[in-house]
Amino acid sequence: MRKVLDVIGLPVLDTSSGKMIGSVKDVYFNDEGSLMGIAVESKSFFSKTAFLSFENIGAIGDDAVTVGTKRLLSPLDAIDHYHGFYSGKTLLKGQPIITTNGHELGHVEDVYFMEEMGKIIGYELSDGLLSDITEGRRVIEFPQKMIIGEDAMIVPYDVVKDVHIE
Repeated sequence: MRKVLDVIGLPVLDTSSGKMIGSVKDVYFNDEGSLMGIAVESKSFFSKTAFLSFENIGAIGDDAVTVGTKRLLSPLDAIDHYHGFYSGKTLLKGQPIITTNGHELGHVEDVYFMEEMGKIIGYELSDGLLSDITEGRRVIEFPQKMIIGEDAMIVPYDVVKDVHIE
């Protein structure tokens, strides 16, 4: 299991040459919570950002993301219909999660996902700095029914489950 914020910033290594291609700039998911790929920012002087699809990722490790060859990168315009943590169709970072009965659960601070399966398993939510300090952050399980909108994520009030993730 990984957190998106632990993956962003990791170096991306080409295992065929041993060269660093760049670093992870963002992580993208679809509406169903499947990992679609990552944005890779090149380390060159004129830094460019490219897309690496999930099926082309060799591994997401503690210290690096590996790929068989940098030729598997594609133009970043492929992400227009995906939800990124910091960019894409809609941003996940800071997005409020609100139930259908109008109760705000908090704002997305991080996303937990299974790197082997490429699926979101939960969201880490914040109710604000004071609440984070006094009560800690809340983690909810990925709801199977969810609308990811431009201004909020909407979930049925009866499907939200708190999760303890270590």
